[in-house]
Amino acid sequence: MLELEPFDDVVTGIKTATAQGGKAIMWAYSYRVDNVFFDAGCANAKEELRPHIKGIERLLVTHSHEDHVGGGSVFGRDIPILAPDLTIPVLKSPPNLNEFFQYVWGQPEPIEDVELMPSQFSVGDLDFEVIPLPGHSQDMVGFYEVHNRWFFSADGVPLPSKKRLAMDDENVPQAIATMERILELDVDVLFDFHRGPIRDPQQHIQTRIDFLKGVQNQVLELHQEGKTIEEIQSILNFEPPWYMDLTEGRFGIDYLIRSLIFDQP
Repeated sequence: MLELEPFDDVVTGIKTATAQGGKAIMWAYSYRVDNVFFDAGCANAKEELRPHIKGIERLLVTHSHEDHVGGGSVFGRDIPILAPDLTIPVLKSPPNLNEFFQYVWGQPEPIEDVELMPSQFSVGDLDFEVIPLPGHSQDMVGFYEVHNRWFFSADGVPLPSKKRLAMDDENVPQAIATMERILELDVDVLFDFHRGPIRDPQQHIQTRIDFLKGVQNQVLELHQEGKTIEEIQSILNFEPPWYMDLTEGRFGIDYLIRSLIFDQP
């Protein structure tokens, strides 16, 4: 399914999702900025996306996760697709998703022609800086528009205010440091890729930093006492969501705890 969410006369949010019982399982936002797309949404909505790419001159991809690149194959060879260096091989040869993620988002198709994203670009009168956002994904970038103080943050700021699980390759201390760097920017509007535009986002971001730092302090203290990761999870009373087993090891509470102990920002 697909819904449009206009922000102003230049920016429109393009929300894609898989429908279940007539409702979105989870929205993924792309943004149309004049004649450019930021991300391509999920593969299960790619045919609904196709009519909305008329007149588009470029697609810029923030990172390689399937909810951000799944619709990329409908752009074809006539529309340049630009991505960060580490994202390009994943777009060309996407991993095979398990049944759960194919149901939630859909399986991305390979995209053969991908160009390296520059460190700066313009869209009409808008001037963007490409900002690295490692942590959630090592290849992730965001786009900062300096005149309007807009920041298109990809997944740089977690959707839940209390993040209790992580992906197997996620560096959570690095994700915290990334959020702190976002706070250092002069941002009036944060364009989140699962929540939509957030005005004056500083408290929204700080809440997530504070929670994760609090968890990290607890985890490190328990680790120094000799507690195992399983014991730490039990003490924190972090319960897995209903779908955890369906991810087949891609997400885990233990990944969050392990990353907070051993990863460096």
